[in-house]
Parts: sequence; structure tokens; C-alpha cells
Amino acid sequence: METSQVKEYSARLISKTGKLCGSPGKFVELCRRELFLAKKEPAWYANVWYVDGLNINLERQARGIVIQRFSFLDIAILQNREAFQKYTKYLFQVTRQSVGTIRIQHTYVREFLCSLEEKDMTISDISIQTVRRYLEHLRMQKLKPQSCNNKIQGTIKFITYLQVRNLICHFEIPTTHFLKKSYPARNEIKELDEKLGLLEENLHLFPEDLRVMSVILIHTGITKGKLLLLKGRDFNWDNGTSWMSIPEADRKIPIPDILHWIVIKYMKRNQKEIEDYLFLNSRGKRYTTAGFCDAIRKQCLIHGILDGEYVFKGCDYQKEFCKMLYRNGTSIQAIREYMGYATDERVKEYIGWQDERIAKASEQYFAQEEHSLGGAVQLAKHDKMNEINRQESQRKMELAIREIKSALKEGRNISVSKLSKKTGLSKGFFYKNEEVRAALDEVKREQDIEQMTEIRKEIKQYSLEKQNEIYRAELENLKRENEELKKENQKLEKALEKTRLEYLKLL
Repeated sequence: METSQVKEYSARLISKTGKLCGSPGKFVELCRRELFLAKKEPAWYANVWYVDGLNINLERQARGIVIQRFSFLDIAILQNREAFQKYTKYLFQVTRQSVGTIRIQHTYVREFLCSLEEKDMTISDISIQTVRRYLEHLRMQKLKPQSCNNKIQGTIKFITYLQVRNLICHFEIPTTHFLKKSYPARNEIKELDEKLGLLEENLHLFPEDLRVMSVILIHTGITKGKLLLLKGRDFNWDNGTSWMSIPEADRKIPIPDILHWIVIKYMKRNQKEIEDYLFLNSRGKRYTTAGFCDAIRKQCLIHGILDGEYVFKGCDYQKEFCKMLYRNGTSIQAIREYMGYATDERVKEYIGWQDERIAKASEQYFAQEEHSLGGAVQLAKHDKMNEINRQESQRKMELAIREIKSALKEGRNISVSKLSKKTGLSKGFFYKNEEVRAALDEVKREQDIEQMTEIRKEIKQYSLEKQNEIYRAELENLKRENEELKKENQKLEKALEKTRLEYLKLL
């Protein structure tokens, strides 16, 4: 059905039933979906495609953003729509692009074809003048340079496809004349470490699911797409260590026992089974990244923190997690394995390893008198500055250790965030200063021993119970398969006996 036919059908239903007619559009959508999914092979000729019926590999489907359908109804001219459908089919069947990437390309092409239809043009009318006018139109829009370039390149890919298929005449496409000059953007969140700490301090005010999701992101660095796919069975206890399996990846990572314990408590309170998705929104469906983003922002605004800023934007929080691991003495190679990165270079970029090397080399270079900019005078000033810095560092160290001991004596829970807020020192100081870090580790070790013993005991007991459930479920499946095989065997024996008797009669 075309859009006009849907509107006509809806008007007719409403005129006949009045208020009894709830939502004709939703009914039409339901029929479209059921008919599309009923086909064994994708109905590429349909006006609306549903991703579930396109036989797309799981690794190509969008994880964080749930893309359900591709519509071609905006394109009214049949020739244009057929070309659009063939091109989209090509993207799905020939290229290895993800569903999300194809959706973006689909949007670019739809905008181009809509601009043609505003002038009552078909694809056969496309000429170099048509392309020039449209690319100039894109260039004049108030778009960021990279966004404009992406639209231009997406449109040109479609035009090139039409030329290869001999659907339009061949001509040189003047790409470079219309592309805007763009520079790599580094849209990093300023002072993200402090902002994540502030969020963590206020998480007790958030709904439980957002609390647990945020803690997992902060303390594992897992991507948001993988977070939304987590199930109860992805958390397990093995050889005295808590582990988390990464969804749809052949690897698992060690996690803090306290995090495992938090997940167990969450599952018990919400009656989650091991095969259930851990995190569902208010409609009982799996969260999308956009839905998670909106929920976090809303809670931040409600509780007056971060001015509603979304602190899990992009991969910045993963960078902070890598920096934390590096400050704690974890090697670059170990961080790479933990995060699942292909090379060490990405880790080095995230932790600012090159900047650190340059700073150390510069300090060593200018520490030598012959390299100092002002000779002996400059060296004397340098020594004096070093002494002042040493004294200031000593003062900070004594303040930090004094506050750590005070917290232990008063029985307060010790965390770097609270210590930083109490003393005014940066969180990095508690990690980088060796004496402060040693004192902090010793005190936390004393506080954690008794508590962690009980937590590990509970984790181990729960994990054993869930593992037994998995074994029982697998055993039931095997029994069921065995019964089905027995029944099938009996059917075959009866058929064989029937065939044997018929054969004997023929003899």
C-alpha cells in the first residue's frame, strides 16, 4: 500500500467506526511486518523492509541503536523507487557494511531522490548539471564540513552505481570542487575524570538499572552496545575470580568481586533468570544507546548534577578507564588484551603515552647544564624550583596520608573520590604518588578483607546454583532430544515394516 492508500483506508475506518478505531496506521504496519516476515526469502520488491526478515548476519546488525525497518514510501515515482531498492539491496547483499552504515547511506540517497521528485525528475534525467546543482545545494547548507562531505560522497556512490548499471549516462563527477576542508575533531569531554567521579557519588539517587549499568561502564570500559546485550549467564565465578563474558565475542575479562556481587543483588531483586537480558527499559524492551543516553541525562537534570551532560559520550570513558589501569601499573599489552583492541597503538593514544615520553625526555634534556636555556643561572633557578616542588609534594603527601589514617580511625569508607574532595588534591595524586598509593592500598586492604570474604562466599554460592541450573537445563534438552529421536526411530521402524510387508505382497 502507498502512503495515500493508507491515509484513505484510515479515513474510511474512522468514518465507519468512529472512536472505536484505535490506530489504523499501526494495524497496517503490523500487517506489513507479518507479511514481510512470512516470506522465506526477503521480499526485495516491498515498499518497507524489516531487518528481521533480511537474513542479515548478527555481526552486521546494529547493537546499540535498534534499526527495525527501511522504508521507500517517500519516493513516489516508480522508476526512482525501483533504482533505490536495487541499490539498497546491493548494499545488503554485496557489501559487508553494517546495518547502521547502510541506514545512513539510505538516508543520503532518499534526500537526493526527494530533491529530484520535487522537480518531477526521474533518475534517467540525471545529468552533470543536475549533480552539480545538488552538490552545490549540499555545500550551501549549514552543515559541519565532515557532515557535508559525507553527504556528498554518499550521493556520489549512488550516482556511480547508476552509471555502472547503465541506468544513467556516464560523465565525470566533480567531487573535489564541492568537498569542504575538514580537520580531525577531538570532541573530548573536559575534566571527564572528575565528572565520572561526581556521577558515581550520586548514583545512589538513580534508578537501580541505570546505577548498575553506569557502574559496569565505569569499572570495565565495556562498549555501550555490548553492555545492552549482557545476560545473567555472562557473569560467573571461576578459580577464585569473578569474570564477565563479552557478549558476541570469544573472550571474557576479570572484574572486581564487588561488581559481580552488585549484579547478583540486582538479578535477585528483579527476579532475572540467567538467560534474560539484564537491562530493559520501562516498556520492557532492551535499551538502545539513545534511550540510555536520554535516561542518564534526565536523571542528572533531576538531581542537579553535570548540567545534564552525558558523560558516556563516544569512547571517552574508555580512555579514562585505560588511564586508570595504566596508572595502577598495568602494562600496555595487558590493557590491550583486556579491552580487546587489535594493536598497542590505540592504548598508547588513549593513555597519552607519547605525550608522557616527550615530557620525560624534555625534563632529562634540560636537566643537563649545557642544554639549559640560561646556563648556570637557569640551572640554579631550576634547582630552586625543584626544591619548591619537592616541598609542596611532601606537604600534599603528608596531608593525604593523614586523611587516609583519619578515615580508617573513624571507620569511614575510603574511596579516592571522597579523599580527593576532602583534601582538595586531584585523584591522580593518590594514584601517582608511590607512598600515598602504598598507604591507601594498605588501608583499603584492611577494610576490604572481612567484607570481601563474605561477598566472595555469596558470589561462589550463587554461581554454583546458576551453573547447576544451566546443567539441568542442558540435561533436560538432551532428554527431550533423546525422546524425540526415539519417537522418530519408532516411526522409521513402522515405515520400514510397512514397506517390508508391501514388498512381500508383491512377491
